[in-house]
Amino acid sequence: MTVDQAYGGMRDVNGLIYETSLLDPQEGIRFRGYSIPELQKLLPKLRPDSEPLPEGVLWLLLTGEIPSKDQVAALSKDLMSRAESHKLPESLKKILTKDVNPSLHPMSQLSLAIMFIQNRSQFVKDYSGG
Repeated sequence: MTVDQAYGGMRDVNGLIYETSLLDPQEGIRFRGYSIPELQKLLPKLRPDSEPLPEGVLWLLLTGEIPSKDQVAALSKDLMSRAESHKLPESLKKILTKDVNPSLHPMSQLSLAIMFIQNRSQFVKDYSGG
């Protein structure tokens, strides 16, 4: 691999290979073997002219199967019920809604939020022996 290939969009370079996805140097990313245009046709949507529901992509990544509309609805309901029992701290809401410049990239905002709540993580507690 050369620096020119990296700057040139990773053409002809395998950048990521993983069980659930593959970053093809020419075609782009594939999820469980499906290209994004294929998933736009196959995954359930809220309306026929809209993009697939994110829960459909999550279902595919977790199970390897294209979900039905009912499966996506059930997963969405389950995720919402879990969200209700794990509310975001008010201090995090304040940071994200008032303190952060709204032009900050969404992935940067997500990273900030994850770092902010890291000390509440059960995984971190278990991993550190606390």
